[in-house]
Amino acid sequence: MAYSDYTSLQKLTVELGITHKRQNLFHVINPINPSQKLMDDISEAQAYYSLITEKAKSEFLITPILKEVKRTHVDNISVFSGVMLETHRNGLNGFCDFILTAIADSVEMCAPICCVVEAKNRSIEEGFAQCAAEMFAALLFNQQSEIKTDLMFGCVTNGYEWHFLKLIEGCVLIDTQRFFLNDLAAILGIFQLIISQS
Repeated sequence: MAYSDYTSLQKLTVELGITHKRQNLFHVINPINPSQKLMDDISEAQAYYSLITEKAKSEFLITPILKEVKRTHVDNISVFSGVMLETHRNGLNGFCDFILTAIADSVEMCAPICCVVEAKNRSIEEGFAQCAAEMFAALLFNQQSEIKTDLMFGCVTNGYEWHFLKLIEGCVLIDTQRFFLNDLAAILGIFQLIISQS
């Protein structure tokens, strides 16, 4: 089943047995100041580009932030965009907007996946179930590669708002806090936490 078919958290529970609840995921965040390059890229995007489509937001707001995450973790991660993620169990398949793996400079996506980022155009709540299904598939992908892990992170964003999720022991935890584009240091700090736990 395609990830985009998961349009509600209830469907996620019925079909995959994944429950959900809200929880504060990050008690202590050490902010990471964004580089001048990232600040310039974001300012330029807001000044010169029409950011009304999901694709535009992905290219001009989300991608520069993930590029910054890669720059600050050049020896720890790879970032993939628009890649197919399918598993042999549950028939889950589809393209993920962005996937972070804990392997540096990999040409092809390989385990371990540590975070899935789902882009949405409008309300980010509409992406919670889809992102959770992708996180579940990423866990299965890791397990198929004989990587023992029961933890996966995810994020749903429209470029301006960033909402983080954590899947563990069959429950997707949805952060009680939402982060905004004007708080880039906190967003980068959260990615630092995710990578350090992977």
